[in-house]
Amino acid sequence: MESNNKLKREYEFDSEDEHATEPMTHEEMRQLSMDINMLPCEKLATVVNIIEAHENFTDSDPEEIEIHFQNLKPVTLRELEAYVRMCQQQANKEKVMESMLESSAADHETEPNVNPAKVVNDLFWLAEQCELRCIFEHALWANEQLNHLPQSHLSAPEVAQSSNWHYGEMNMKRRALIMFVRTLMTSKYYHRAKFFLSKCKESDCLEAFLYYYSWYLISIRDRFEGDAEDLETKEPSSDDNISELRSELETLKLNSPHLLGLVRLKCDANDMAIQAFSESIQQDNRCWPAWECLSSLVDGFYVVKIEKEVYSKTWLYNLFVAETMSRLLLFVCAIEAYTDVSKYLGASPYILCQIATAQSELQEHDGAISSFQKIRKSDPYRIEQMHFYSDSLYIRQNFTELALLAKWFFVSHKFNWETCCIVGETNYYSAKNIHEQAQEFLKRSIMLCPKNASLWVLLGHEYLETKNHQAATSSYKKATLIDKNCYRAWYGLGQLHEIMKQPSNALFYYKKAHKCRPDDSRMLIALGVMFSKLDRKSDAEKCFKKAFQIGDVEGNALIHLAKLYEDQNDKRNAAKAYEAYLTLYTEELVGDLSLIATSCRFLASYYLEQANLDTSYDYAQRCLDYDISKEEGYRILQLIKSKRKETQDKLAKGSYSSTPQTQCNSSTNYRTPSDAPRPIGGGDDSIQTPFTERKEVNLDANDDDMNTNSDDDDLEITF
Repeated sequence: MESNNKLKREYEFDSEDEHATEPMTHEEMRQLSMDINMLPCEKLATVVNIIEAHENFTDSDPEEIEIHFQNLKPVTLRELEAYVRMCQQQANKEKVMESMLESSAADHETEPNVNPAKVVNDLFWLAEQCELRCIFEHALWANEQLNHLPQSHLSAPEVAQSSNWHYGEMNMKRRALIMFVRTLMTSKYYHRAKFFLSKCKESDCLEAFLYYYSWYLISIRDRFEGDAEDLETKEPSSDDNISELRSELETLKLNSPHLLGLVRLKCDANDMAIQAFSESIQQDNRCWPAWECLSSLVDGFYVVKIEKEVYSKTWLYNLFVAETMSRLLLFVCAIEAYTDVSKYLGASPYILCQIATAQSELQEHDGAISSFQKIRKSDPYRIEQMHFYSDSLYIRQNFTELALLAKWFFVSHKFNWETCCIVGETNYYSAKNIHEQAQEFLKRSIMLCPKNASLWVLLGHEYLETKNHQAATSSYKKATLIDKNCYRAWYGLGQLHEIMKQPSNALFYYKKAHKCRPDDSRMLIALGVMFSKLDRKSDAEKCFKKAFQIGDVEGNALIHLAKLYEDQNDKRNAAKAYEAYLTLYTEELVGDLSLIATSCRFLASYYLEQANLDTSYDYAQRCLDYDISKEEGYRILQLIKSKRKETQDKLAKGSYSSTPQTQCNSSTNYRTPSDAPRPIGGGDDSIQTPFTERKEVNLDANDDDMNTNSDDDDLEITF
């Protein structure tokens, strides 16, 4: 995965104050030396760059620099230590992911045939247990999978015919209490449910679980409702309720590790939450809620301690791998894993939605749109993940379909948070300049789904529109707390600080966004712009080139690169970049035609300076098609006309003193008036001629000055 990590130098070390850096001990330097020797060869270039950034080797041969660790500055050693630590973490992450994939592949080798009866029985058990415990979100998920299973699965002879409900084993009074409490929790009357269950909290039974689970739901709802209401203040929300719940659960030792894991997770005790979820899976590997929570916590640096005989016997492990890949933004691997899970679940809308979502995140919007359209034909009112469908429609500028989608769900799911995202994509509120109303709508949506980072990002965007920078910052940071991999939130913070003319802070947040999406050209371009503003031209150039290499989503990497060369007065490379842009992008592919106009205007002027009048003439003619470049185009055409007239006059004067043989040679060496492009109307005063052909720009590998694959294949950006 080196291609994903070439630009990642996100180690946590601040080297601003070199004098405050703590010196290294001899043992630390020895360990650092050993660790550097263990690094892959492609990482050593960055090690050299770090050393050269802080040390003075002006008198040394750059090809043969002898390094003694005891002679290096403390700041250099600490930065090397941080970089090595980051490389080790990346290696650990890749090892964990490879291990997970190998385990999944090994399971398929040992179990080539899917046992449909086991899948059906597991889903029935999961649906009934979640219903019984009021975990309705996962009950809905299990029932959806059951409803879309192939008929051959449901008709398997091994499918259990008996129900897992335990009401028959209860006396009538207990059964009546549980049914009443479940009804209260279904209606979201959590306080009432907790009150009626308070006498049963000491026992290790279903009533005790429902008591503490209702308490947990109260805490979660109160926290996020308070956050939405007090968003514009800097006062943090109180966590006394959830802390008290955790204290009581830890003391009571209730036999419900899944619930304990949820509470620990909300208290930011992630390592202990992983332990609890792992214990829950050890107890019963059919507990999909524990698998799903575990997938949200696995970051590649923590090896999940689950015995092989536990996960190798359940198909849910394969789904866990797919979810983990998606959460870690490894979307190509996620698509493969979800496709593998479809062997168990068939053409489930859930699986198809997850694949379509991954395609949307990979900027494969045509494929994503096609997948979502298939889903809507079979389940038109399924709103889950449809905000990604709206994203793809918006990017492809299919506004008609987007408006129909927004209207459809606004009628059927008016107060769902997904509808808020979809309606937001139509820019209805922004177009009407009713940002305050949009903010209130988003706040209500957050109360409905407080754990969704996308809603907080949208709210931050709305606050940014009204120049409420403090509230926007709070919203974006709340999104990063919910999902640290929410690149949109980090990118929003970067934009906010860029607007406030704080390029250093903007660079910090753009680096965070790039860490989440290392192969997203938008993150690289944002980094390049900030590097340029901070006068780090070399780093900016690397960012723009890399953005172009990996696939420029918005099509403006070459424009930024050309403008960077312009600022450095490197007109030759600027011209190459502009020509490459005009070759690759036509008017049909470019939303902002001013970029084409800017490119043509520069190239017309550049080739005029180079005395290449024909090429300059072509680009000047194209300038006439755009308002912002029309005046400059006319000016350059007049200059070209003047220069051609001068050339013709010189040729005419030379013909009187030349011999016939000389005149013959002259006609082959110089461009005569008969060779020049003729005006359409035939008049000498007309300057309007048709644009005959576009200049093709060849970015071949032999061009040393403008080769995006030359010296930057192993690109390491100095952060």
